[in-house]
Amino acid sequence: MNYAKLSAIQAVPGKALGIWAFVMSFLVPVVGLVLGIVAQRQSLRAGVSNNLATAGIVISTVYILAAGIATIAIWA
Repeated sequence: MNYAKLSAIQAVPGKALGIWAFVMSFLVPVVGLVLGIVAQRQSLRAGVSNNLATAGIVISTVYILAAGIATIAIWA
């Protein structure tokens, strides 16, 4: 096992959660949104950027809004 890569992920707070947020934003958008917000807050407290967390938040929000609009359109 390559421990250098593992420690690199753990060195940046919120990076692992940002990766999970990005992945979950496609599968379960609500979970992706929550994980993205948590990862973003952890990264901001550490003073680093977390682009995957930001992408997870944006993608999750778009999916949730699209599902809401589609639900309203179906019921109308």
